[in-house]
Amino acid sequence: RLAKSKAADVTKLCSVAMNTYLTMLLETGILHADPHPGNLLRTPDGKLCILDWGLVTELDQELRVTYIEHIAHLVSRDYKEVPRDLTLLGFVPEGSEKSIEETEVVEVLADVYGKWAGGGGAAKVDVNQVYSAIMGISEK
Repeated sequence: RLAKSKAADVTKLCSVAMNTYLTMLLETGILHADPHPGNLLRTPDGKLCILDWGLVTELDQELRVTYIEHIAHLVSRDYKEVPRDLTLLGFVPEGSEKSIEETEVVEVLADVYGKWAGGGGAAKVDVNQVYSAIMGISEK
């Protein structure tokens, strides 16, 4: 598993994984929704094997574009667009953008995605802190 691989392999295979996931999403519309080091295996010949296909979804062309725009908004820190993205992606009901802005959902997402984008992956994200932030939002 990638979680137990050498650092040099991890760097190379992460690049392969990123290209693979983007190709799957953009060309086929298939989204493997559980990518983590435990689901990525380095084969004996040095190739990448993606495991655990239990959490997969298919995105139509319009939803693919919306998903890419959402990622672009997060990466470029264009957070004012995120409430609209969440509505278009079907995560929240239409007309709830104002509520999203008022409850700090964007701030929590920005914090998590910002840490991931900064390198180090999920290890940089304090799950307890994210859980506390989400619970704080749900109380509002």
